[in-house]
Formats: sequence, C-alpha cells, structure tokens
Amino acid sequence: MGIPDPADSSDEALREHCRRFVKTNYHPSGTCRMGARNDPKAVLDPRLRVRGVERLRVCDLSAMPNINAGNTNAPALMLGARCAEFIIGA
Repeated sequence: MGIPDPADSSDEALREHCRRFVKTNYHPSGTCRMGARNDPKAVLDPRLRVRGVERLRVCDLSAMPNINAGNTNAPALMLGARCAEFIIGA
C-alpha cells in the first residue's frame, strides 16, 4: 500500500510508512541550508560554517537554499571549490 494507514496516524506508524515507501531518485539539497542570520531555516552562514559549532563546514548540496532545476554536478563542484577557498583563506 502506497499511502499511510488512515486507521493509524501515530508518529511511529508514519515513521514506519516513510521508512518503507519514501525514497528519492534525485540528489537531495537544502537539508542544511545556508542563509542570512535572520533566516530561521538556515543552519549555515554564507561562508558555509555551521552556526553554533566551531570549525565545522558543510560543502555539499545540502547547503543549497533551494533545489536547482538542472544537473547538480556543477553546483556541487562549485560549493566544494568555494568552501576550500574559505578554509585556506583565498
């Protein structure tokens, strides 16, 4: 069955449904998004640093604030290269 059981909408039942049926064939992005200090959904600053955790950066597509419409390879390479520049101070 591809829909959750309407007779059981408990958190555990929904978690189990997701474990069994939810998947992606795409490259997820935005799960650890960067953004302005006043953006409540942004856990990274514009230099890819994790807010509240020293010496930790994220430089993959999870840092993207939104999913891009095209292939994810070029943005992923750009993020990695830019993060490397931030780290070495270039």
